[in-house]
Amino acid sequence: MRDSFRGYALGATLYMPVIHPKMEDFLFGRMSAPASSIVLCLEDALHDYDVRRGVDQVRTLCQAGPFSCAAQVYIRPRSLDMARTLAGFRNIRKFDGFVAPKVMPDTAAAWLDITRGAGLFLMPTLESAIYFDPSQVAAVRDALARHDCGRISAIRLGGNDLLGALGLRRQRGVTSWEGPLGWVLSMMSSMFISAGYPVAAPVFDIIDDADTLKREAERDAASGFVSKTAIHPEQVRIIEDAFRVSSEDLRQASAILDSDAKAVFRTGGTMCEPSTHRAWATRTVARAEAFGQKRS
Repeated sequence: MRDSFRGYALGATLYMPVIHPKMEDFLFGRMSAPASSIVLCLEDALHDYDVRRGVDQVRTLCQAGPFSCAAQVYIRPRSLDMARTLAGFRNIRKFDGFVAPKVMPDTAAAWLDITRGAGLFLMPTLESAIYFDPSQVAAVRDALARHDCGRISAIRLGGNDLLGALGLRRQRGVTSWEGPLGWVLSMMSSMFISAGYPVAAPVFDIIDDADTLKREAERDAASGFVSKTAIHPEQVRIIEDAFRVSSEDLRQASAILDSDAKAVFRTGGTMCEPSTHRAWATRTVARAEAFGQKRS
């Protein structure tokens, strides 16, 4: 799978506190994993007084037997210092990687150094007010490019923190594309995707508004995002369904990738031009491999 499409394997990414009472049941196979990828959070999901308990939990997990869940499992440290501590734990490679909060242009290299030294992957999260400025997005993109970008599973965009910088929060019935984040999501994602990075879409935190989540996730998928954050297991199926590929899109993608395809041809009422549409076709096939086809 091309690098910028490999993040589709993340599926919907479910965040949960590292001290969640069912966490060990998921990791050790006593219950089915609730998502294709899980992030055990030591940052926003924990009160300050639970942080030491959370770090001790990670140490305990490292010392326990092998995980038996099918999901990818990441840890979200609170800071670079905490990441350095966790990276030093014996058997930390049981985890797939770290989700780095609030990555800045001047901290991106340090996060990559830590994960490379520990043999882990990294999901940098961009969620600070500076990223309303395209020059700062370019700065962090270029900082990442100077290091081992093969260790980046996906760039995560932190919608809630970006809204918070505006003194706003999610509104029921309004997707992120229809609100004030629409422009910044388009700008940030296009700058990273065009540079070959997989990018993951922000969380939708109104848990009982399934219709709006569906519309938003469909727009995320159509805009080239490879994954979307979930904060509740009920959101996982909605996100995965939204990322499924229609049979017609898959048929056209396969025709475009056919070695015998004409330079320009028509199928399904659409003009197809392999020299222009090959990247879309490759992305579509990769998405179908990860999420499957839409139900008829």
